[in-house]
Amino acid sequence: MSRLSTLIVASSAVLLSACATQDFVRETVAPVQTSVDGLGARVQAHDDGLKALDGRLQGSEARILALQQEAAARAEAAKKLPAPSLLMTVLLSDDKIKFSSGRAQLTEQAGQELDQLAAKLKADNQPVFIEIQGHTDATGSDALNQQLGLKRAEAVRLHLARAGIPLARMATISYGPSAPLADNSTREGRSTNRRVQLIVMR
Repeated sequence: MSRLSTLIVASSAVLLSACATQDFVRETVAPVQTSVDGLGARVQAHDDGLKALDGRLQGSEARILALQQEAAARAEAAKKLPAPSLLMTVLLSDDKIKFSSGRAQLTEQAGQELDQLAAKLKADNQPVFIEIQGHTDATGSDALNQQLGLKRAEAVRLHLARAGIPLARMATISYGPSAPLADNSTREGRSTNRRVQLIVMR
C-alpha cells in the first residue's frame, strides 16, 4: 500500500471515530440537558411562586398596619369624646310599680308609668343609655332577693323595649337588699326599699 493510501485510510478512521464520539456525546448529554432544562423551569416556577407569596404577605402586612392605625385613631378619638353625663334619675317605688310580693310581673299602672317615660325619651330624640337597677327589701335570702331584683329590672327593660326604646341602650343590674334606702325592720321601710331605679345617661 502506498504512503498516500495509508494516509487516506488513517484519516478516514479518525473521521469515523470523531463522528462516533460526537454521536455518543449527543446521546449521553441530551437527556442530561433535558433534565437540567426541566429543573431550571421548576426552579423558575418556584421562584415565581415565592415572589407571589412575598407579594401577598406584604399586602397582608399593609392591611394589618392600616387596621392598627385605624384602631389607634379610633381609640384616640374616643379619648376626646365627652364622658356620659347623667340626664335623669327615675325612681319607681313599690307604690308606683306595685309588684306583687315575691313576683316580677308589672301591673297595668306600672306599665302606664313606663310608657310615659318612653314617650318622653322618644320625644327628646336624643341617644341615651339606661341602667335599670332592681332593689328589694331584706325579707328572704340574699340569693332569692338578688334573683328577684334582676327579674323586676328585666320586666321594666322588656316593657320599655316594647314601647320603642332599643334593647341595646338598656342594661339591668340587681342590687337585691344590699342598698336599702330605709330601715328594713319596719313595714314602711321595706316598702321604700322595694324599688326599681332607672339611671338615664346621655
